[in-house]
Amino acid sequence: MPGDLLIHELGPKGDGIHRSQGRPVYVDRALPGDRIQATIRRDDDGVLRGDLLKVMKASPHRTKAPCPNYDVCGGCTLQHAKDEFYRHWKVDIVRDALRSKGLKPRVWRDPVFLPAGDRRRATFTAYKKNNIVALGHYRRRAHHMTDIASCLVADPAVMDMRERLKTLLALLLQEGKPAMAFIQAVNGQFDIVITGPVGQKGKPDLRTREAIAQFAREAGINRISWRANPDDAVEVIIELSPLRAHFGGLDVILPPLAFLQPTQAGEDALVDSVMELLPRTGKFADLFSGCGTFTGPMLERGAVDAYESVGSAVRALDKAKGTRPLKAIRRDLFLNPLRRDEANRYDAIVFDPPRAGAQEQVRTLASSRTPLLVGVSCNPATFARDARILVDGGYRLDSVRVVDQFTWSHHVELVAAFTKRSR
Repeated sequence: MPGDLLIHELGPKGDGIHRSQGRPVYVDRALPGDRIQATIRRDDDGVLRGDLLKVMKASPHRTKAPCPNYDVCGGCTLQHAKDEFYRHWKVDIVRDALRSKGLKPRVWRDPVFLPAGDRRRATFTAYKKNNIVALGHYRRRAHHMTDIASCLVADPAVMDMRERLKTLLALLLQEGKPAMAFIQAVNGQFDIVITGPVGQKGKPDLRTREAIAQFAREAGINRISWRANPDDAVEVIIELSPLRAHFGGLDVILPPLAFLQPTQAGEDALVDSVMELLPRTGKFADLFSGCGTFTGPMLERGAVDAYESVGSAVRALDKAKGTRPLKAIRRDLFLNPLRRDEANRYDAIVFDPPRAGAQEQVRTLASSRTPLLVGVSCNPATFARDARILVDGGYRLDSVRVVDQFTWSHHVELVAAFTKRSR
């Protein structure tokens, strides 16, 4: 039965929250102050969720979503929120995560909010039915996939390539079997990775490879790769020319699926935020370095040891270093974190772990004498956990800056500075 709900707050994943007898009900696309009509159901994990049927009285924070696909696409979460409310909410996600661990920085640096429309990487779900390919996104918490012809957050070059790619996928994909297409656009260069069954036997045969090669030449794509499953290594089918990215003075040839910040403006904002904190000269470590987003700019101030677990990224950095004082070191920092005596060698350490955070690594950093630690994170919850360890180990949380390049989503990034307290 439908029920009337008053939304009291907005959760960290963008759901409106109604509280009834102390129990939260999460409603997608609802805002604080909304009075709505919704059906309530219980998820398999026991969470109560409301399916929005009608907004009876709109929140003062509500606005019309600008995207025509918003009702059927799960790519964005908060297009229905006014900018001022949305921005306060993004900052509050970080504030609340820190507060939950009893933390407050000495300084909140001005947040950075970046405009939509230049997301340079995207993964689309692909599906062929009756020889017609749909290429789009699943609706949030649903199994319905919608073909998306336009996108307000993506770089237009990505969307143009997405449309052209349908022609190739119509030849490659098996009828009724979903696949994924990853498209990354870097300074006019394109890297495409297809994941899933292709060809008659589920993997590239001669006909499939010839079709891929012809498409790459005609569409001007640098590289197209394939893998059967998301956890598999990629097989490069054709590479017409290497993909290059510039990080500071480093000219890096990118391996397939190389991790880059989703937008160039976001990368610039994060790099600037980190470099403003580092000393002008010194010896530095870049932990979870990837292909060198921070390593390159740091090299302009001194020697850098870059630690990364992905072999292709380490090799790319090693080839790019030339005569610069860079050591690219392959090391799984989850299994083999930098030791205290190793950390003590550096004047500053930058760490930018994946969403899981760097719990084991910060435990050893907390006991080190490194004067400055700079943390970059895309997950405020795991960052707050790790920051608590550093503060308990003798570091002071000096500053935090929120950087939002994931417009209209619940994702947010931050840059934080920790200095060692004198004993």
